[in-house]
Amino acid sequence: MLDLYKLLINGIDSKTIMKIIENYNSLDELFAQDDISILKTLNITNFTLEKIYNSSKIDISKELEKLEKLKIKLISISDQNYPLLLKNISSPPPFLHVKGKIDFPEKSIGIVGTRKMSDYGKMAVEKFTKDLVNAGVTIISGLASGVDAVAHSRALKYNGSTIGVVANGLDKIYPEENRYLWEKMEEQGTIISEYPLGTEPFRWNFPERNRIIAGLSRGILVCESYKKGGSLITAKIAYEENREVFAVPGFFNYPSFEGCNQLIKKNIAKLVTKVDDIIEEFDWNLKRLDFDWNLSKKELIVYTSLLVPKTLDELILDTSLDFREILVQITQLELKNLVKSISGGKYQRIE
Repeated sequence: MLDLYKLLINGIDSKTIMKIIENYNSLDELFAQDDISILKTLNITNFTLEKIYNSSKIDISKELEKLEKLKIKLISISDQNYPLLLKNISSPPPFLHVKGKIDFPEKSIGIVGTRKMSDYGKMAVEKFTKDLVNAGVTIISGLASGVDAVAHSRALKYNGSTIGVVANGLDKIYPEENRYLWEKMEEQGTIISEYPLGTEPFRWNFPERNRIIAGLSRGILVCESYKKGGSLITAKIAYEENREVFAVPGFFNYPSFEGCNQLIKKNIAKLVTKVDDIIEEFDWNLKRLDFDWNLSKKELIVYTSLLVPKTLDELILDTSLDFREILVQITQLELKNLVKSISGGKYQRIE
């Protein structure tokens, strides 16, 4: 496969390399064909064919030395430790560059969303990440700002397994503001990229990157998304690859939740309000979390509503319970040390 790695180093895209793998046993077999046959089989241009011919002359020894120096492991699709879930998507990457742990558990959920989170969205990411980690689920995201960064950092905080998939070479940290998180991921988690060293985070790399997030995950959770954005691309890819898609519902007048609400409305995503909604979907034999406390139906309604802090009036509007019922449930939740009052006349969960 190292001969094929020469193609990647020389700028041949992953889809073309996979077509070569699917149609030829080696580069020698490919080069034994006439040009017209190759062009037709691979559906490429003469320019790309010339690059393929030139690739065979490349010396990759220095590139491999750089990878070793940077402690980056190279995994090919023919290796036993290549993630099985990813191998089974329609367009898997032929190579993965990996920093950190080489561990790709099948109990995994991709968490995606906007870079510009609301407080509501942030609390949703934090809560779902914490509960998924406590249930032994690996968190996968894109190491970008916003939802991605919160998901990774929370997974690390609770000593969970987390994988970041980036859209650039592993010798370039992007975005720069995530440098500390990137370094923590190298130590405690995993960072992967299909792109060779030196690759810049070009905007067209991100949609390609998203298929790997979807491919590594048993399901995708969209925590907050505008009506357009990379997280919706990831959700669409996951749906097309027969992966489960979940979405956190948002207020109808929040533009940053329009994408989530549309996914739910179109039956692409399943509405989720707690981690058990995800765990039960896969029939995973995992411990149940936060909702093992002998809560009544009304207590559970109020607790679920407090994903973000709310006043009594907001709780009445959100739950359709009357004032007296709300007070009774809040009192019970306070006695169970699950809810507390905060400034501004609001109530919030106790983490």
